[in-house]
Amino acid sequence: MSLEERPLTAPASPSATHIFLRLVRECMHSPLRLTVAMVSLVTMALAQLYLTWLVKLWTEGPVLHGDRVMLDWILTRGTLVTAGMVAAVFLSRYVLNSINQRMVEQLRNAVHARLLAAGVGTVRRLPNGEWLSRVFNDAGALSGFVRDILKRLVGEGVVFVGALVMMFYLQWRLALIGCVLVPLVGILLSRIGDVIRSRGAASQQRVGELNATLSEQLRGLTTIKGFQTETREHARFARQNARYRREVMRSEWWTAMLMTTVWLVTGIGLLAIIWYGTRQVFSGTSTPGQLLAFVIYAVQTVEPLRRLSEVQAMLQRAIAAAARVYEVIDTPSAEPEGAVRLPEGARGELRFDELSFRYRTDEPVIDNLALCIAPCETVALVAASGGGKSTLASLLVRFIVPQRGGIYLDGIDIRTLRLADLRRAVCVVEQDPFIFSGPLIENIRYGSPNASRSTIDLAVARAGLDALVRTLPGGLDASLQEAGGNLSGGQKQRIALARAVVRDPTVLVLDEATSALDSDAEGQIFAGLEQWLRRRTVLVMAHRLATVSRFERVIVLQGGHVVGDGSVAHLLRSCPAFCELFAGQLTPLGWPPPAGQREQSAEKSCS
Repeated sequence: MSLEERPLTAPASPSATHIFLRLVRECMHSPLRLTVAMVSLVTMALAQLYLTWLVKLWTEGPVLHGDRVMLDWILTRGTLVTAGMVAAVFLSRYVLNSINQRMVEQLRNAVHARLLAAGVGTVRRLPNGEWLSRVFNDAGALSGFVRDILKRLVGEGVVFVGALVMMFYLQWRLALIGCVLVPLVGILLSRIGDVIRSRGAASQQRVGELNATLSEQLRGLTTIKGFQTETREHARFARQNARYRREVMRSEWWTAMLMTTVWLVTGIGLLAIIWYGTRQVFSGTSTPGQLLAFVIYAVQTVEPLRRLSEVQAMLQRAIAAAARVYEVIDTPSAEPEGAVRLPEGARGELRFDELSFRYRTDEPVIDNLALCIAPCETVALVAASGGGKSTLASLLVRFIVPQRGGIYLDGIDIRTLRLADLRRAVCVVEQDPFIFSGPLIENIRYGSPNASRSTIDLAVARAGLDALVRTLPGGLDASLQEAGGNLSGGQKQRIALARAVVRDPTVLVLDEATSALDSDAEGQIFAGLEQWLRRRTVLVMAHRLATVSRFERVIVLQGGHVVGDGSVAHLLRSCPAFCELFAGQLTPLGWPPPAGQREQSAEKSCS
């Protein structure tokens, strides 16, 4: 398996505990904020416990005996503790949200960086909508991890432990009844939590599919409208949306079941405590103040247990989302970095040595290709659709790697070159170039941010963009729509050519880069680029006879290897594959000649 064929999965499926601890480590990137948040949560918990103790003192002192001095003391202490608790509430909420947003930001940045670092083939194995779902939906699902989950685990955990200690201090026999609830709730959280996590993962998968469908429909909107399939496409989206809703509701059903069961168990336990404690008051073994404080402390232990059901549901959904995020982050880069530097002043000699590549094992696209292109030579490459022209372009910039053989630039195997050096030296202009939203000038110097204005003006002139610049309000500073929505196909190709001129590569590959232009416009562009093209190695891939006729050397590919190499006139006399390829364009000119005449011409050329 080639590096480009690696699946987008982590080597092993991590456990829920591993993912949780990893999320906690993400929070550790803000140690000062985390310390402030933890201190605030502990302060809130201790304040609640102390206020409950003040209630006991108030009941046994001022309420029963009218002790005004003690009342003032209790009110003073209560006011100070309440003020501290209010400040802790503000700090904990704000700081926890700050930590949480930083964590989500870091995860999104990590996913995006890994996405850009991965190979082109790896990225294209998943729909765009799936990537959008992982970057935004899955990472966004973690937005409450710190605020809700850690807050309750830490803050309410301290309340639970502290209240339990106070219960044992006040009435250890009653406290034993409360302790029975803990293992029961723990079993419920464990068993049902696994179901919630699996349902959460399924719902995240469904929303990824839904995003992919919408992204595909937006890209193909003109096709949908042209073929009047709006109703069918809406039905497809609605079906997937319904499947997503059903997965979400299955998860919510188990969440509701968990919460209901925990409430039932804790409610029965609390009623049992009240019943038994009241009997002790009646028998004189306990005071009303002790019972009131004990019940409040019991509520403070029961409430965290109840909320643990909510925490468990949120935690399992967060872990399911985090697993999808970390699956991308942990994916090994599919683009190995070479170690060899390309020497300064590279000449641009290309050699394809027994090169073979196939997307499927039973269908070679490039088969034992042997070819040499001299430095600063311009060569046209022709083949039938699917004949390997675009594959060669991808191989030249290492978007894909061959199964056998190699490509050599100035005698150096490109697989050993540093990617930055290779892609700086080799530039591919595609048939359907991508135009970014934003100013036209930024699109032209994309990849060459330090290009001077004079360089850009020269590139504009060479690519024949002058007319477009004059018509756009703002000229070079005019803003373009996403994907060049306000441009024609020919204008996009001119921009891509200007971008390549600014890039100034050693090797230029034009992959049907002028197909959207008519022959006259194409001729004007090549005339404007003539002097510039002579200083670099150029490989022109085209389907149009008028295009390839401009060049002295034309290479014909068939079955993944070279079957013709020479001028157009030579190929018309000696290469049947070339004649068949352009038969529709040659017939009006009286070509190809009859078979016998073609054979005689071939014999004369050989002699």
